Amino acid sequence: MKAKLVGVISANYGNISSVINALRFLKTNHEVIDKPIKLDRYTHLILPGVGSFSKAANNLKKKGWFEAIKKFTKHKPLLGICLGMQLLFTKSSEDKITNGLNLLSGDCKKFESGSKKTLTPHMGFNIVHYDQKTKIWNGIPNNTPFYFVHSYRIKKIQKNVNFSYTKHIEKFISYVEKNKIIGVQFHPEKSHKFGLRFIKNFLSEYK
Repeated sequence: MKAKLVGVISANYGNISSVINALRFLKTNHEVIDKPIKLDRYTHLILPGVGSFSKAANNLKKKGWFEAIKKFTKHKPLLGICLGMQLLFTKSSEDKITNGLNLLSGDCKKFESGSKKTLTPHMGFNIVHYDQKTKIWNGIPNNTPFYFVHSYRIKKIQKNVNFSYTKHIEKFISYVEKNKIIGVQFHPEKSHKFGLRFIKNFLSEYK
């Protein structure tokens, strides 16, 4: 059996150090990769990210990541975290209308204005509720809090996917899964033991 080797995508945006620390804690072989070269070496890819959707999308496109990721996910698992999840979808209205990977159908838009108790950005721990349990949730109770920090969200998605929702001003999609593609708006790498369990499940249950 081929040993796990996780590729953590870095395209000159966002902070990947917390993801690296989580993989080290889980004693998982990993490499940071900024160019889509010899991706067949990797058993899993992680697409992290914080910051601007348009900047991240443009950087990924320039380096050839869009087509490479689409090819990789036909056979192997990918985890998109925070901005990395948003990039999996059709487009975002942040800064300007920018196309995403379109691996999943849906648009990323800014939270609508809330009260003083529900300010944007959405930051801190909040409950994640799933209606249908899949392998990614093994050992993780429903309605477990995970750590969020974001101002944009996916509100509606296609019907043929598994998903969870979280409430901040409104209900939004906080996790999505289709085939071997998984996206989370929260940061599992910053969500203590259940966040680490989520990453462990991704690495052990999806091949």
